[in-house]
Amino acid sequence: MSTVVDPPEDLLASLRKSAFRPSRTRGQHFLNDPSIARRIVEAAGVTNRTHVLEIGPGTGALTRHLVARAGSITAVEIDERLARVLREAYGRYDHVDILHGDVLDLNLSDLVESSGEAELVLVANLPYGITGPVLDRLITYRGGITRAVIMVQHEVGGRLTASPGTKAYGAITAIMAYHYDVASLFRVGSDRFVPRPAVDSVVLRLAPHDRPPVDVRDAALLTVLIKAAFQHRRKMLHHAVNRLAPGSAGHLSDRTGINLKRRGETLDLGEFAALADALRDYRDNPRDHS
Repeated sequence: MSTVVDPPEDLLASLRKSAFRPSRTRGQHFLNDPSIARRIVEAAGVTNRTHVLEIGPGTGALTRHLVARAGSITAVEIDERLARVLREAYGRYDHVDILHGDVLDLNLSDLVESSGEAELVLVANLPYGITGPVLDRLITYRGGITRAVIMVQHEVGGRLTASPGTKAYGAITAIMAYHYDVASLFRVGSDRFVPRPAVDSVVLRLAPHDRPPVDVRDAALLTVLIKAAFQHRRKMLHHAVNRLAPGSAGHLSDRTGINLKRRGETLDLGEFAALADALRDYRDNPRDHS
């Protein structure tokens, strides 16, 4: 396709002159800094061989820069008012598809398939309320996603990039680290948005691993174990493993050399993988450990 050189004018400026009011319930805070938008799009590595899934385009702050670079764009906007404005602004571009609806209802399998040989890249300024569900879908469809560049609340970004033994380290940290390389790119101040949110944001780049960073026999069990370890954060690990397999704590400790009086927040991904393998062995051969 030919390069687009005439993106629409800034929709936020025109909307602010009208009766449009951002929705508090949907957590609408619109990026109002073109330089930040350009940095996000550049970080996403978008080319004419890229199919972009943009979640919550809002007033098109990112879309304006994506339209000149991407081979195709699927932009999903839940706000009917904004979807209508975006369709009016981008209707002349045959490589842009503005969908009105909830991205959590979108059939990503179909989107991955329709992308063909193009890279599928997710770009989004994520509202806090859907960050968790979107991360779940990134895990589920990681085989079809080339990378994701997302802007999230700074605290969420801190959790996704935290190290073991820190307060921010949690189940989502370890689970995402198994599936994706998560890099924190840059911080975005709250003054870069309209209306101004209460907290700063951070831009992250997530790239699925070619192969997991640790070997584990049962990835689903690893996830279950990690979640159990953080379900009661202040409790020691032996409580979590005994809930999953009563009486297994002694075997797991002997097999792995991991002191189960530790808390889950102190374990790195490799230690969780070792415990998951030992737990799988205990479940598969219960008579050998009676």
